[in-house]
Amino acid sequence: MKKRKQCVSKEETCIISSTTSTKETGDNYGQIPMDIILKILSRVPAKSIARFRCVSKDWGVTLCRPYFTDLFLKMSSLSPCLLFTFHAEGKWSFFSLPESMLISDQKSSRVVDSLSHVPIDYPIRVCVPVCGMLCTKDEWDLSGKKDARMMICNPSTGGFKLLPKVKTRRRRVLTYLGYDPVEKVYKVLCMTSCERPYSQKTEQHQVLTLGTGKMNWRMIECSVSHYPQSQHSEICIDGVLYYLAVGSGCWKTSMIVCFDIRSEKLKFIVDEAFKDIKSPSTLINCKGKLGIIHPNASGFMDGKSSGFALWVIDDIEKHTWCKNIIMFPSLWWSLVAGTRVRIIGTTGNGEILFSPCVVSIPFYIFCYNMETNSIGRIEIKGFGPVMDQKIYTFLNHMENLKLIP
Repeated sequence: MKKRKQCVSKEETCIISSTTSTKETGDNYGQIPMDIILKILSRVPAKSIARFRCVSKDWGVTLCRPYFTDLFLKMSSLSPCLLFTFHAEGKWSFFSLPESMLISDQKSSRVVDSLSHVPIDYPIRVCVPVCGMLCTKDEWDLSGKKDARMMICNPSTGGFKLLPKVKTRRRRVLTYLGYDPVEKVYKVLCMTSCERPYSQKTEQHQVLTLGTGKMNWRMIECSVSHYPQSQHSEICIDGVLYYLAVGSGCWKTSMIVCFDIRSEKLKFIVDEAFKDIKSPSTLINCKGKLGIIHPNASGFMDGKSSGFALWVIDDIEKHTWCKNIIMFPSLWWSLVAGTRVRIIGTTGNGEILFSPCVVSIPFYIFCYNMETNSIGRIEIKGFGPVMDQKIYTFLNHMENLKLIP
């Protein structure tokens, strides 16, 4: 316990002493009310909270209560960050950078904060994070193990838990993570993949709810045969998980699949306007509305890419939408050049961010402003001596203190 207290910084010690001194002396004069203390603590980094929990038993209990963890998540949602994750040297590493620091100029650079490291001995793929949680995917393919299981992870705490094995004979299981903000529950949607020459479809759609004691997969109905598009073509907005897919068999129509987290029902949005939306399109949160970005090129984007098409869905039920064609400025080529990048989403001020697919030195994030048609880049430092590792970059990540049950 003494070693843990020594890790607390001077600033953190001031907060601790202000709440513990009155308990020791019995004098309430000048004591800060606990609700004020909790509001103050909800604004400090998750790493500091982890240290505060080690100060005493009372602090550990107080800072693990649902009231505080919910308050912390709420405050974190007001100051989202970029999340970087990659696998190297037998561990799954997480780094973050506040989105408020994404102000680019000709010589701008930022240093990421190391969050946590999870030991895992094979490369991983991950779902798009939701409310501070991540879920792995494709374990069977990547590990080569028939008994491989998916894992849920909290990058802020480094906590992780293996999920129950999916009962199937199929080689591949596709996975998505969603969150219901009303009932405050996370659910994992999975489907087995039937892949044959000229024929791909998903089967055995199942759902698992996290934090319900003994976790079990439950079968749900799927009325339309389909196959999801490329990785990270999903996003969760207001309790609905969206992902892009194409019809199976001879019906190759592009569609948007909507999975309601609370009701566990699947809906399918098919529109003639979406016929050109194919891989590697990206779903984004466009100020609370579902957006789709499709690059004017196949595969990854680089300096030779000319631009992209942006759809913004005004009303999912009525199929009302607007489409814009965006052309990059000439500076795009000189900044991006031969770097292969992918679209990672939009920031709060409307900028579209692009991130490289592998770790390199230097490593740049590219910011495109649609209103001014301008492009900038920010050098990201702090990953350590890592090169050529596949990296996943996500926007709108929230620090979450909840322990994985």
